Amino acid sequence: MNFSVTRAPRRVLSYLARSLKYAFQRGTGWGIDRAVIDQLSAANRGFHGRDVPREEVARLLLASFDFSDRSRYRVVRDDIYRRFEASEHGGDVDRFGRRGQWIPRGCIIYYDLCDDLFVKVFDDHFCRAGEGRFLPEALDRGVYDFLCPALEHVLVDTDGHLRGYAIRSGRVLSRYEFERYVGDILNPVVCEVTTRTGFYFYDLTYHNVILREGRLSFIDLESILPLSWYGKGLDFAESMLNDIDIGYALQSKFNSPAWYASHVEALNGPV
Repeated sequence: MNFSVTRAPRRVLSYLARSLKYAFQRGTGWGIDRAVIDQLSAANRGFHGRDVPREEVARLLLASFDFSDRSRYRVVRDDIYRRFEASEHGGDVDRFGRRGQWIPRGCIIYYDLCDDLFVKVFDDHFCRAGEGRFLPEALDRGVYDFLCPALEHVLVDTDGHLRGYAIRSGRVLSRYEFERYVGDILNPVVCEVTTRTGFYFYDLTYHNVILREGRLSFIDLESILPLSWYGKGLDFAESMLNDIDIGYALQSKFNSPAWYASHVEALNGPV
């Protein structure tokens, strides 16, 4: 096992704990709920794409929320990253040779103590030209009609642009549960949704799926890209800079299972 010396001891211990739990669950089958398997199997057999679409998700105005109210909202995670903003007067140069500057952009996740919701709020760039660029279209195409029953509402700004979403709380799957529930049972649904909508999940992992009231739900909804982006290189990313400014770093990321990669590659053809 080769660990970086810079990794915090807490992260190392967490990794070891997850690995031991996975080995134990895989060896014994402990923690796998037969009722969940039956429910997923029945849902899988009855899945018919968008024949019966979910009710329209409520669109709530971002400005109507007071996230500074610490009696109700607790910051769970502050995901602020550096994004490159092109400007002829900037003092930095990015990998595409553009002049500009690096500025903080990203999202913040709050826990709503009153309604038991996790609320993810994006900055404007995140949805306009960042990781959330394709989420509105994915929602419209029904990517999450079946795969995110825990989605409660989306947040929009005064111009109607998507600025976040709220998801009901649930328990994050273990790695082995993900393999059994998603990999063994739900994978035909995931593949069919990908085929039908033209979007693929580039971060389809156990920590992005929760179990709530016996049902699975995806939670990291912005981790999708068009199929045409899969496996493309730096030249493609440069050609898409007007569409999504962090294209290369984003589309070169793929943390999904091998069975899913095979399906995406079969749909997309040789890269």
